[in-house]
Amino acid sequence: MNQPRTCTPQQLRDANLIRDLDLFLIESLIRTAAAHPGFIEPDPIVQCILTLASRVTGDGHVCLDLGQDAWWQLQGNVPAEPAEDSAGPGDDTTLANQTLNSLPSPAIVLPLLENLPGLVSDGSTPTPFVLEETRLYLRRFWNYERLVAEKLRVFAQLDPVAVPEEIQNAIRTYKLQPSGSPLAKGQQDAVLAALERQFTIITGGPGTGKTTIAAVLLEQIAKLAPEHLRLRVRLLAPTGKAAARLDESLRSGLPEAARDRMEIPAAATIDRALGYLPNSPYFRHNRDNPISADAFIVDEASMIDLPKMAKLLDAIPLSARLILLGDKNQLASVDPGSVMAELCDSTLLQQKSVVELTESKRFDATSAVTPLSQAVRQQNANLAWQIASDPTLGAPGKKIALHDATQIRYGDLPREFTNLVKERFADFKNAATPANAFATLAKFRVLCALRRGPAGVNNINRAIEDILFPNRRGEFYDHRVILITTNDYETNLFNGDVGIILPDPDRNNQPAAFFEGRPHPVPCHLLPEHETAFAMTVHKAQGSGFNHVAVILPDRATPLLTRELIYTAITRTETGVDLWTTKETFQSAVQTATTRAMGLAQKLDHPSAPVA
Repeated sequence: MNQPRTCTPQQLRDANLIRDLDLFLIESLIRTAAAHPGFIEPDPIVQCILTLASRVTGDGHVCLDLGQDAWWQLQGNVPAEPAEDSAGPGDDTTLANQTLNSLPSPAIVLPLLENLPGLVSDGSTPTPFVLEETRLYLRRFWNYERLVAEKLRVFAQLDPVAVPEEIQNAIRTYKLQPSGSPLAKGQQDAVLAALERQFTIITGGPGTGKTTIAAVLLEQIAKLAPEHLRLRVRLLAPTGKAAARLDESLRSGLPEAARDRMEIPAAATIDRALGYLPNSPYFRHNRDNPISADAFIVDEASMIDLPKMAKLLDAIPLSARLILLGDKNQLASVDPGSVMAELCDSTLLQQKSVVELTESKRFDATSAVTPLSQAVRQQNANLAWQIASDPTLGAPGKKIALHDATQIRYGDLPREFTNLVKERFADFKNAATPANAFATLAKFRVLCALRRGPAGVNNINRAIEDILFPNRRGEFYDHRVILITTNDYETNLFNGDVGIILPDPDRNNQPAAFFEGRPHPVPCHLLPEHETAFAMTVHKAQGSGFNHVAVILPDRATPLLTRELIYTAITRTETGVDLWTTKETFQSAVQTATTRAMGLAQKLDHPSAPVA
């Protein structure tokens, strides 16, 4: 066997392959483990591997994958885009690659982790790291994954409920209001299947009717409840905006007679429903203090990370119905885990719980977005590029307009981008009331794949500000669009909330932040952390929809550019897309599926013996 090459955690840090947090963590854990009987300080290479198990969680992975020939999870940490004050990636890339090459292969490292008392175990002893087959976890992520798998396995294996014939007939003849249109055959089958089950995942693309189905399903569940009982329903979503959209959709879709048989508080974020505790990773509700409800509907499930899903499931009683809504093809959560995709990949859940809707009523044959999104979802890069680059496809206003991403530079944006921004934001800029401002803002948004670089959201937002408001003064200028980036329970503002700075007539026209659906604006000095949001990352745009979008991709491939990102970006609109890209970048992204290391589907399908 080859001898391990030399590398230390400090060298990983010097190469920017790990964070200060990761380095501090491993140093602290080794000091603590030193008190364990028989402890031997691990080799520097082993210390590097333990440090990397922490680092990869910052990139959305749940564990470090030691089952491959190469360190594929680390490639995304090699600088691929230049800093804003440099001409190219330069020495940083060279140092990162050299340091990566100094690591031995995962196959060499794996045996070195099997005898580290006080640091690594199979989970049966309280160690900070858990090695499960070829996956190395920080223990808390292993615990989260185990909790989700165990709870959903129990849910999925509960005995099905017989659906009365009169309800089956009602579903087959159901008419949606106010259109009077019947449910599609796939929607009928989805409702009937979900009525039989305690736990259901309804997945489907935009316009397939996930929330419509949820409303019909709730109506029928209420009919199954005893007449003297009102069904207690909780509507939940990861963000405040998603919760508001769910609340509006479900309440408008439920007949008044059905609403009268239910107790439905306003839709809430998952954090709020769990009972947020300031300055604590824990919540008020858990398995010992579950949320009181008979049915839970959770929208935008693809945005829920593993820790949040674990804490939510821990607080949901097995006596309740649980319905998860989402699109398995959309981007995964920013934080660790691709939970929705893993659940839909589980053989057990495919057989017991997953219902997929495929017929979209949002996109029509006259929109070029329809065939493009289908080609992207199928990872057909050649067909996707052929559609994107064909100006004849789509009716007027429903086309894909292709632009050259190499023309996007610092301080030098193409005239066609400037003209597009002026034209598309014109109504918003002239809006005189908050209601009109929000209505016109929904007509257009710029979506970026990255935060940094010429095509990143930071640079694009500065450029849009210069285009629209060249004479602006101060931070809180009139008509500035902001995005809240943290949860703040004092102001009742949450990560993802979009606000607009406008004069407040009740405070001598002083600038204040207005938020849709909120009766009073928030004084600017009380705002929690926020950023300018004429342009947003595609991640932040999940759960939103716009009349038209401009999608800006970098001019070369990066690990963040994936099929899911392209799919999510172009399906934020029902009509037209202005797309800045290159053929090579676009096709590479369409062919690259998001891959996150985790073992959730395996734990669901192949449960191991209980660990003490």
